[in-house]
Amino acid sequence: MTSFAPDTLLGHDQAKRVFASAFEKGTLHHAWILAGPKGLGKAGFARQAAQFLLESDRHSPAPSNRLEIDAESQAARLLAAGSHPDFRLLQRGGKSDKEDKKARESGIESLEAHELKRNISIDQVRSLQSLFNTQASIASHRVVIIDAIDDLERGGANALLKNLEEPPLKTVFLLVSHTPERLLPTIRSRCQILRFEPLDDAQMREVLQQLAPDLDNPETEALIRAGKGAPGRALQYVDAGLAELEQLAMQILESGDPDNRIRNDLARKLSLKAATARYHAFLDLVPGLVADHVRSNRDSDRIRAIETWQEICDLAGMAVPKALDSQAVIFRLASMMGSLALRREPA
Repeated sequence: MTSFAPDTLLGHDQAKRVFASAFEKGTLHHAWILAGPKGLGKAGFARQAAQFLLESDRHSPAPSNRLEIDAESQAARLLAAGSHPDFRLLQRGGKSDKEDKKARESGIESLEAHELKRNISIDQVRSLQSLFNTQASIASHRVVIIDAIDDLERGGANALLKNLEEPPLKTVFLLVSHTPERLLPTIRSRCQILRFEPLDDAQMREVLQQLAPDLDNPETEALIRAGKGAPGRALQYVDAGLAELEQLAMQILESGDPDNRIRNDLARKLSLKAATARYHAFLDLVPGLVADHVRSNRDSDRIRAIETWQEICDLAGMAVPKALDSQAVIFRLASMMGSLALRREPA
């Protein structure tokens, strides 16, 4: 069983109100799809909702419309130790015994993407039967989190469907999904979908100040822009030096980089294997910077400027999935950015 430390989730107040209100009214659905892009905090919500339900005996009957949890409760301690008898968390495991051992010792988050299995297996889903074969041990509910249900292999999805069709008594499924439209229609039809939206800049700033308090202001603001409302995305770039990358990108947008000095330097540095995180950060950062630049400056050919921005978005979006040459991608992005500076009319 994977362990985690429960936390209080910043933002997503509407989702909290919907879930807590359903609980207080006695209309809590047995299965919830937590839907939205990666990095928004859906897994954090699932953890908080799970602890809320496992502490449900202590909740006041008066509606609070909030997911209030107690960091010192028995449920909190058992969840942190990975030993709560009424809870299960299904995630992709390590590819080998070595990776599994690392995950047990340091948490699944310590593994890189290439160290994880491709899917959550049917055997993992079948292992839930030991939870369902008995009544809840110490809580009024049993809770299952699947993070993410998108990772279920086909057989696992079908095995889960049987539990959703005939839900075990007092059991709640919290199913994290980054692409709910790809789930089996039969699974979607048996769940209540709770959608998560990007956080605003103020909420992003609050998350970063809480979780990365040593960041200076320029780095925080650069992370907010790169995160695009997703704290998880921003936090993965904490050590990427985004403020410096943003400054170099802005120099290209302003000057056009006529001697190719900046773009050559960026292409060389960001193509190194050790710079993978900085490369990904740059890909996330550039489209937003270019959009702001196009909006704030008069251009002799605004339609062409918007077309260039779209080309930049397309290239940045396909670079990693299609494993494009990183050096060529960086140089091409910088060249398109430079072309916007060269076409700009004087104010």
